[in-house]
Amino acid sequence: MIRGEGTEVIHGVTIDEVYDFVLDPAQYTKADTKIIWVTKLADTDDGMIALEEGRFFGLRGDVVTRYRWSQDKTRIEVTLVHGLLRSLRAGFDLEAVADGVRIRHFEEIEMAFGPLGRAIELAFGWWLSNSVPQEVREIKRLMEAGERGKGL
Repeated sequence: MIRGEGTEVIHGVTIDEVYDFVLDPAQYTKADTKIIWVTKLADTDDGMIALEEGRFFGLRGDVVTRYRWSQDKTRIEVTLVHGLLRSLRAGFDLEAVADGVRIRHFEEIEMAFGPLGRAIELAFGWWLSNSVPQEVREIKRLMEAGERGKGL
């Protein structure tokens, strides 16, 4: 399994604004270099099923994911429903702080393909460990510059 994690404090924003930014494909794709677009396929009681079109190690690849979110907008969880990965788990934790919001984001990916998948993980683990913190820094930069999302 490979993992990336980043935490930043975004100044001058509310939890609602960060939540809406993360769930707005037009805004989120400005920050995340892995996601090309997210399309909601269906609503669920606690979130949605989505098609995530993306780039993985620079190669095109799509997955179907399940998003679950808390009613208070402080947590979003994403898990794999279908795709060429063995597993995918990601999440956002949002916490109000003195003059903004602390955002913590993580992504964990386990490749399929047996020993070949493990070799890919060993060779490219650095990629995810670098891209996720950069994504969170970019969310911070965009939001502190005034960018806002429309949510879903």
